[in-house]
Amino acid sequence: MIHKLTIEFTLDKKQNIDYNIGSVLQGIMMTFLDRDYGEILHRQSLKPYSQYFEIKDGKYYWIINTLTEEAKEKIIDKILVSNRRSLDLIYRKTKLNIEKIELIKGVISQNEGKRDTIVYFKTPTSFKKTSGGYEIFPSVRHIFNSLINKYEQFGEDFVEITYNKNDLLEEIIQNVEIVGYNLKTETFGVKGNYLPGFMGSINFRVKGNQDFKNTISKLLKFGEYSGIGLKSTMGMGAISVI
Repeated sequence: MIHKLTIEFTLDKKQNIDYNIGSVLQGIMMTFLDRDYGEILHRQSLKPYSQYFEIKDGKYYWIINTLTEEAKEKIIDKILVSNRRSLDLIYRKTKLNIEKIELIKGVISQNEGKRDTIVYFKTPTSFKKTSGGYEIFPSVRHIFNSLINKYEQFGEDFVEITYNKNDLLEEIIQNVEIVGYNLKTETFGVKGNYLPGFMGSINFRVKGNQDFKNTISKLLKFGEYSGIGLKSTMGMGAISVI
């Protein structure tokens, strides 16, 4: 079961902050967790949560998505029972004052596949190249390979989509195309390093029957909770689907 925790906050001091605070927020999140569970997460290559920061209508939000019931109990529930009203942002010498907390169950609609879909990349998104370095321009292969791997690990009905993820990826490459985009290069700060990535929107066109379109819709909707590409646990790869 997917859950989404949204924390609205204000700052003690007027400062400029943006999505780069995501890696700091991950560190704050880890202080709520039991040490044993933190060590388990550290050993996992794909982790059952994503989190990121965004500004909407002039307000600050920290979003934490958990992809399993265990992750919800070990992460979200720990934050909720703490009853904290502020979080220390030590490196900025300020506090994040919690104004509102909302917890909802994630919903992935089963039959909403359509021909044209727009995906907004709200925080920098990037992929690792097999030859080393980073792939900062998206492709259908990169995006859906990431989604398939995460859905296979944490989705509740992966076998209903396909028995062979490689065959599914090849079918997607043949039947999904990028027909438009409005992207820009952005970097994301992690411990003093800046990883290159992209932000903006991509227009996808999907061929095939309705069942295939439903599969594409399901994968993209799952991506709103799992994130896409590298370091979605640190605040990269956050998306919304239109």
